[in-house]
Amino acid sequence: MRLAVLALLTLAGGLLRFTALDFGLPDKFRPDEEYLVSRAVGFRESANPNFAIYPAAQMYVQHATLRAIAWAEGTKGDFRSAFRDSGFARAHLVGRQLSAGFGTATIPALYWAALPAYGAPTALASAAILTFATIHVRESKYATTDAAAVFWLTVALGMMLRVILRGRRTDSLLAGVLAGLAIATKYPTGAILAGLATAHIGARFREGRTLFRVFRDIRPYIALVATLATLVCATPYLFLDWAQTIGDFRYQRGFLEQGVGNPYAGWGWGWMLGRAFPDGLGPILATFVLAAPLWGCLRPRIGTVSLLAFLLVAAIGITSSRYTFYRYVLVPLPALAIFGGMVVADIRSFLGRRMPAAWATIAVTIGLTLLLVPATIRDYKLNRLLARRDSRTAARTWIEENIPRGSKIAMAHRGVPYGKPQLRGYRIEAFENVAAARRNGVGWVLSDSSILPFYSPELNQEQQAGLDDEAELVFEVDPRKKGTPDPVYDEADAFYVPLRHASSVKRPGPRIRIWKVDRVPDPSG
Repeated sequence: MRLAVLALLTLAGGLLRFTALDFGLPDKFRPDEEYLVSRAVGFRESANPNFAIYPAAQMYVQHATLRAIAWAEGTKGDFRSAFRDSGFARAHLVGRQLSAGFGTATIPALYWAALPAYGAPTALASAAILTFATIHVRESKYATTDAAAVFWLTVALGMMLRVILRGRRTDSLLAGVLAGLAIATKYPTGAILAGLATAHIGARFREGRTLFRVFRDIRPYIALVATLATLVCATPYLFLDWAQTIGDFRYQRGFLEQGVGNPYAGWGWGWMLGRAFPDGLGPILATFVLAAPLWGCLRPRIGTVSLLAFLLVAAIGITSSRYTFYRYVLVPLPALAIFGGMVVADIRSFLGRRMPAAWATIAVTIGLTLLLVPATIRDYKLNRLLARRDSRTAARTWIEENIPRGSKIAMAHRGVPYGKPQLRGYRIEAFENVAAARRNGVGWVLSDSSILPFYSPELNQEQQAGLDDEAELVFEVDPRKKGTPDPVYDEADAFYVPLRHASSVKRPGPRIRIWKVDRVPDPSG
């Protein structure tokens, strides 16, 4: 019965994560995907990604998958020829399918991680929480590192708990290998090392052995060496190309300390607890999983200290940086889900002492379902929105059908490209005002605007007045629904699909308007 429930959860999670994976394609509107996919299709003579801001493990996974697909289809020679005809949009889709697979596999992985230490009720409840967690559903749709990193992190947490339960050297070895894979996929998962360290202390305590000689125990060193060896093997050029690594880390350090200059982006504990978690999970589910570790402190059990150590280090890492995105909360999410599962299991045990076990199970199942219904609705709205045509794609199509190739198009705030349609064959200039556009022979002006003002700001009053008076509005697509609550986006992220109030928009993307500008007559006739 339990395996049947787990199978249903995995099926539901897969449906949520694999739906609408082709959003935006062949246009590419997820900036971070380019970091991975471009390198996955770029490996040839060398496996050096020449890029250390992300570790390379998932790049290699994507590369191997693309090669395997090309080989299976009979492509001879350069494997890239199997994907070049689509402008590598198909390679992006394959990367997204990989992420959706990792995201779906994390559901049974979390069940496996929690089962031996906390039992089936906790494991099933934990898996159910992750299944419908909107931020995890969303990030499993992108050809980036997040979904794969959370998968490796989850199985590493499972081995961490087994280190305490069984204390075998092979458990320490496997825990180290899995931790290394997680770190080689995404650096912030290194918080697992704090959990592993306390797990080995917990193992000695459980065995009734003195803690004073823990440093003479070989098992922690096995785990540490396994972690480092796996990290070196999974992303070797992090060490082989040390100059690139140091340069990229110094570059990234500036963002971590100063942010990206976006005044709308938040950071710190207040941002994480008051915005990132409520917006990423929904206020009800976020409150539940954030309160669950407090219950774990009141009712400690095997592995509680290790899970708390991991959570603390992960939270400090998130809140200490000024370069933050909502997706960063995925790192602590598996441990929070386990604590949430403990609460559900304890409620079931409490009710089971006062009513028949079957009735207690039914009552808890109904309660957990009600807890997850808002998240499920958000997941449905996210998928429905992603399946609709993006406003930037609509604008690109209109331009290609109505404006001759080679024409000059002036774009407002040209230096911020994310809200613009992706055009080829046109001469793009920055828009200052109508008079300047006419002098430069510009026939068209395009602007994008959104509740994401850092990426798609409004025109200033002078520009807007000039266009209203001296140009003709020939195209407009506005995703907003009038009279609805403002949609909530991650202000630091250039992704134009809201996490909350998705019903307030009709499609992804910003509002895009195009004006036709009459050129200055040629005096020579």
